[in-house]
Amino acid sequence: MIVEDVMTRDVVTLTPEHTLRDAIDTLRSKRIRHLPVVEDQKLVGIVTDRDVKRATPSVLAGWDRAHYDEMLLTIKVAQLMTREPITVPRQSALKAAVEIFLDKKVGALPVVDKGHLVGILTEIDILRVAYDLLPE
Repeated sequence: MIVEDVMTRDVVTLTPEHTLRDAIDTLRSKRIRHLPVVEDQKLVGIVTDRDVKRATPSVLAGWDRAHYDEMLLTIKVAQLMTREPITVPRQSALKAAVEIFLDKKVGALPVVDKGHLVGILTEIDILRVAYDLLPE
C-alpha cells in the first residue's frame, strides 16, 4: 500500500497572506486540524490548529472586541506557519509514512510531487486503514 492510495486529495489550503482570522474560520468550518500553505502552487508551509491557538490573543488580556478582531486580521499565516514541513511523495510506502508519524510525532504529512501539493496524509487517514483491517 502506498500513500497515494489513502491520502486526502481535496486539500483545503491557505496562502501566506491569509490572516489568522482566515485560518480560524477555515479550520472551524471545514472541521480540520491541518492547513497546508501554498504560494505559486508550491507548498511553503503548514498551519495547525495548535499554531492557531498559540497565535490567538487571549480574550483575558482585557482588549475590547474591536482590538481583538483587529489583531486577528493583522496576523498573517506567514507569521505562524511551520516553514519547510516534513512531506512525503505520493509513491511512498504507507508504512514508511506511518514511521514518520511515530518518529516525528506529527499529525499530518503534506504529499508533494516536485514541490507541488497533491494531497495530505493525516492521522485520520491512517486510522481509516487500521479500521478497515480490523475484524468485525
